Amino acid sequence: MLSYEELTPPERELWDAFPEGRQVDLRVGTPSGDDPAGGSDWGPERTLRAAVVTALARGGNAAPPGAVTALRVAGARITGHLDLAGAEIDHVLWFEGCWFEEGPSLYGAATRTIGIIGSRAPGMDATLARIEGTLNLQRSVLHGTVSLMRARIAGELKLSETMLSASDQWALFAGGLVMEG
Repeated sequence: MLSYEELTPPERELWDAFPEGRQVDLRVGTPSGDDPAGGSDWGPERTLRAAVVTALARGGNAAPPGAVTALRVAGARITGHLDLAGAEIDHVLWFEGCWFEEGPSLYGAATRTIGIIGSRAPGMDATLARIEGTLNLQRSVLHGTVSLMRARIAGELKLSETMLSASDQWALFAGGLVMEG
């Protein structure tokens, strides 16, 4: 893992906000500037390395006693592979209006609520994941397979206004999905 000194300014902001569950909002405030369709062109002031996000999601910055941690970010360009496979995640993961360079992996993870709202990603792998809250993909564009094979979602699966597409494979692969909510 990178040291705090090696983090970029937006990564430091996220690192510092995580223990208190504060949202880091990197949006510029204009519809065209904040459209995740153009997220590949967002600059370093809006870029978070997936390795840093992964470290936080896995508990890399411990919270003080009594704090409620959450990873909440809006308007970020997330580069690299967000690999949470097998992770035990005890807090909310919330990405709003974000652009993902690679599809997030939650393969076999146990977590609470996950929100990827109004974002763009090349698919997502949540095979065998156990989600104790809601999986919210509303208004997102996922242009690769979303795998929920043998996953268990205790809350809701929200797909309102979500666009799923895959050119040569399943857009949604959910055999054995257990929905409890």
